[in-house]
Amino acid sequence: MAALSPWRAEGKLPRMSPPKPRVWIDGFALSLTQGTGIATYARGLAHTLRAEGGELGVLYGRPISGRGDAMEREIRFFDAQTQLRSPLYTRIRGVLTELQRAHRVPTDGVVPAGISSAALYSHFTTANLPPVDELWNANDVFGRAVVNFRIRRQLMRVRLASGTPPEVMHWTHMHAARLEGTRNIYTIHDAIPLRLPWATLDHKGAWLGSVRALARTAEHIVTVSEHARRDLISLIGIPEERITNIHEPVFPPEDGLDRAQSLARLRSTLQLEDRGYFLFLSSVDPRKNLARLLDAYQASGVDRPFIIVGATGSNAKQELRVLTEVNGTRSADGRIRHMGFLPRLDVDILLRHARALCFPSLYEGFGLPAIEAMQVGTAVLTSNTSCMPEIVGDAALTVDPSSTREIAGALALLDRDDDLRIRFEQAGPARAALFSPARFAERLTALYARLGVHLPGGAA
Repeated sequence: MAALSPWRAEGKLPRMSPPKPRVWIDGFALSLTQGTGIATYARGLAHTLRAEGGELGVLYGRPISGRGDAMEREIRFFDAQTQLRSPLYTRIRGVLTELQRAHRVPTDGVVPAGISSAALYSHFTTANLPPVDELWNANDVFGRAVVNFRIRRQLMRVRLASGTPPEVMHWTHMHAARLEGTRNIYTIHDAIPLRLPWATLDHKGAWLGSVRALARTAEHIVTVSEHARRDLISLIGIPEERITNIHEPVFPPEDGLDRAQSLARLRSTLQLEDRGYFLFLSSVDPRKNLARLLDAYQASGVDRPFIIVGATGSNAKQELRVLTEVNGTRSADGRIRHMGFLPRLDVDILLRHARALCFPSLYEGFGLPAIEAMQVGTAVLTSNTSCMPEIVGDAALTVDPSSTREIAGALALLDRDDDLRIRFEQAGPARAALFSPARFAERLTALYARLGVHLPGGAA
């Protein structure tokens, strides 16, 4: 008779590591070539899930079919010729005649995902793809989900063409879709279409219908501030136990430049000086309150330049009405400059060296730019409404965002009172630490554990 192994003889067995849970997110925000807040959130979620021991999959909605072999699907997935959107008639036909199936795309084939350009592109590239274990695509799934809900008033069901669904499908945005055979979690960032319907182009009836459908059917709803959570509970009627605020993770800058290099680029490329300008960082749309902010700046008596960084959204022309020179990128006196959408390297440099970030938004779900500025020791001027007091605490200067007079006074104060500005610079990093990647990981893994999915890193 064969001898028992020492482990078996002592009644012990070697501890086997549990299999990694498979967790997917959607690639909607990651596909946005000029994505800001929601794209940053999706990247942070992807990084955290993988770092905490999850096997990460991303479900994209690139408008390509699942036909062809693996190599062909991979090449078409990254092809610059692939259009970002499908015509409406194609979406209607797809919803009515096709099953919404997701097909696997190889991640170790012919396209080296780690190679990308430092330049900004208007089309999808490998730079949009975070490190993943699985890559999937369902033909125009996000656009079709919108059309499907408008036609049928129900969530679109998505199935895998092959293989087993993951343990969790975490949708990073409010999509009227559901992956079959798994737990579906949805992040709803805010209730802006309900609170400020004049400021967004969403179809409000469809938005409201979608969020109500998700509230009924989702395994859980996630949001990014306690203010947004209370709004969704009171306006939509989501039971308190079915919605959790986990905030957002705010990662440190990745530019890799030391202070001397950062200053050199600030001066040579951006033609600015350290603490010598005020900064607005966000997409330009009505709820960001930029028109009133610029009116206040011009009334404040401040001489330092005012720099605007961000893509233009709906009604941007009216928000930028004081920019009358150089194709609408500068004010008549040259003190206000709109630089448009910039690479992350330049954004990080501008944040690090600004005299203050000016962010008196009318309504925010989280207010990411404020925490990004505080993290690098830059003073912040922001709103005393929506979630902003919750996020910045007493580490920023807050004002009534509807008062041009208050905003102008705050700008003048930060311009002239070095002691006050330095106090906010020193208080910022400690406040930002409340939203560190580690804190976010704790909140995320605790939520997943409550839903029966245990990320190994969270238990270590």
